[in-house]
Amino acid sequence: MKLFCSTLTVFLILMITNVFAQSAFQGKVVFSVETDGEEQVMNYLAKDNKLRMEVPDEGGYILFDTKNSKMYIIMDEQEMYMETDLQGMGENSNSSTRSITKTGQTKKILGHDCEKFTFVDEDSKGEAWMTKELGSFMFFTQNQQDVAGWQNEVLKEGYFPLQVTEYDEDGAVESNYTVVEVTPKELSADMFTLPPSYQKLDIGNMGNIKDMMK
Repeated sequence: MKLFCSTLTVFLILMITNVFAQSAFQGKVVFSVETDGEEQVMNYLAKDNKLRMEVPDEGGYILFDTKNSKMYIIMDEQEMYMETDLQGMGENSNSSTRSITKTGQTKKILGHDCEKFTFVDEDSKGEAWMTKELGSFMFFTQNQQDVAGWQNEVLKEGYFPLQVTEYDEDGAVESNYTVVEVTPKELSADMFTLPPSYQKLDIGNMGNIKDMMK
């Protein structure tokens, strides 16, 4: 399974979950990520403390257990899965080189009131339109010290990104992220459990999340 590994993609994936689960949202969010002229559509499903991410054009899917800080990559073709522990994944974040600014601009996206933010990272910058109407968007950071300072600020205020554009040092668009559908609905618990007949693939140290999603 291939997932784009731009700074934007990792930023968004690192901001999916625990707090969002606490908002009691249950349903489906469809978003697209475009990097280097390529586009991927991803489905993000949430129920209680469990999350599921699907890439329709690729085989398999990813399950997240936010309560236990676990991630499972499901490989349907092989009837196997890989498990990794994501506890403390962001401990090495360097918040001193990152900042985010609220611009005061607002607009509606998919019927939700959004505010515009600009952000600066070590080697990129961008803008994000975020709403408070869907709950926070976070990924396995039970301890908010595990995320960069500017991300922590956004999470504490309960924002969810609906549109994000990242620029390189020369100002050219590097990545685009857009939510295209938000559908609250009841989901079956079976969608968030490991298939009982699948075998665990133990490959030792799986490295960081960027390596796993190449």
